[in-house]
Amino acid sequence: MVFKRRIEKIFVVAVIGAALISTACSEREDPQETADIGEDVEEAPTWERPLEGQWFRGDLHVHAAGASNDASPESTHERIREVALEREMDFVVLTDHSNSTGSDPWTLDEDPDLFNQGPEFPFWDHVADLSDDSLILVQGNEISPVSDDHTEPRGHVGCIPASLDEFDPDVAFVDRPRGEVTGGEGLEQGLEVGCFTILNHPFGPVNWIAFDWTSYEYDAVEVWNGGAGYATFDEEALKGWACDLSQGRQITPVGGSDNHKINVEPPGTIADPPLGTPVTWVFGQELEWDQIIDGLYSGKVSITDTGQPLEIDVFDEDGQWLAMAGGEFEARGTAVIKLTGNRGDASGDRTLSLMRIPADACDDPREVGEINVPDPNWEILESHEISRGESFEYKFEIEAQPGDAFFAWMRPEIIISRGDDVAISGALFAK
Repeated sequence: MVFKRRIEKIFVVAVIGAALISTACSEREDPQETADIGEDVEEAPTWERPLEGQWFRGDLHVHAAGASNDASPESTHERIREVALEREMDFVVLTDHSNSTGSDPWTLDEDPDLFNQGPEFPFWDHVADLSDDSLILVQGNEISPVSDDHTEPRGHVGCIPASLDEFDPDVAFVDRPRGEVTGGEGLEQGLEVGCFTILNHPFGPVNWIAFDWTSYEYDAVEVWNGGAGYATFDEEALKGWACDLSQGRQITPVGGSDNHKINVEPPGTIADPPLGTPVTWVFGQELEWDQIIDGLYSGKVSITDTGQPLEIDVFDEDGQWLAMAGGEFEARGTAVIKLTGNRGDASGDRTLSLMRIPADACDDPREVGEINVPDPNWEILESHEISRGESFEYKFEIEAQPGDAFFAWMRPEIIISRGDDVAISGALFAK
C-alpha cells in the first residue's frame, strides 16, 4: 500500500454567507476510500513552495469567425479579446478547424474555390496585434480529418504554436480527401510545424471527433472539454491520460472551452460553453508566451472552473519542498503531498481525492479505429467532502514506488451536464 497515513488537514473556510455555510456537505461512504489513514502528527515549520512564479489562466480551445465555418459571426477576434479580459483571462488560443480554412468539411477533396483556401493561420498578424501585456492572443489550429461517412473515429488535434518568433504561419494541413487522413497523420503534421499538440475530446461525444489511436506522440490530452460541461466523455479522457502516465508517458492534462459563440454567458448551455470554462492554469514567472509554453510542456498545470487552481506539491518529512505539478521526486522513504484549492457555491456534493496511478497497472483496450476506454486501475488514497464556499489545504504522508504518479481531483458524485466546482491538478512523478 503506497499511502501510509494522513499527517494533517486544515480547512480555511471562506464565508460565502450563513446560508451557504449551513449547507456544508455531509460525509458519505466511498468503497474505494482508504478506511484508516492513521493518526495526525505535528505540522513542520515550512511546507512552502520556494519556486518564484504565479498561475496564469487561459483557454486553449476557442473558435473565431472568419477562419471557422462553425463559429458565430459575432465571434470576432476583437470581441474574443474583450470577453477574455472581462473574464480575467491571461491567454487565449484560437483553434479553428483545418477543414474550415482549407476546405468545407462536407467536400471530398480540397477545393480552391471554397472560402479561405489555406494557409491555416490567416489572421496570425492581426491576432498578434491584439496582444499586449494584459492578454496574449495566439492563433493556433484544430487539425480535423474525418472518415468518409462521419461514423468512424479520426480525431481533432489542437495545434498550439510553441514559438511565436520561429513558427511559420504559411502552412496548410492536409486533412482531406475524407477517409484518407488519420488522426495520427494529422498529429504528425502538427508536430512537424512546431506545435504543442493536444488530443481534443479524444472519446467523443460523437464518433467522428473521437481520436483513432493511430499515434501516441501527442504532448497533451484535453481531459475537460467545455462542450456538455463536465461530462462522461471528460472522465473517459482523464482515464486515458492516467493510462498514459501508468505506461510511462508524462503527458500534460489540459482543458478548453471549445467556445463557438463568444457572447454566451457562464455557465452556458450543453451545446454552447462559455469562453473560459474550464480554465487551464499554467505556472510561470511572467506573462510571456515562452513561459506559458514551457509550463505546458513541463506539466505545471491545473484545470478548474472554481476561480483558482488546484495545486499539488510534494515535500520531504521535514517540510522541504521537492516538486510541484509536472515535477519528479525520489521514491525513497516518506514524502508528504500537499493539496490546496477552493470550491465555489455550486449546489451538490463535491469530493476531493488524492489519486495514485501505479506504474504498468493500466488495462488498455485502445486500438486503431476503436473507441475503447482504458481502466488505469488508479487508487483513491484519500477523499474528503468539500463544502460550498470553502478553501482547503491538506497534507498527506505517502510512500511512493518508482513509476507512480499522483494527482488531485475534485468532482461531483454523479457526472453532471454542466461543470460546476470541478478541478483537476497536474501530476507528480515518483522516480
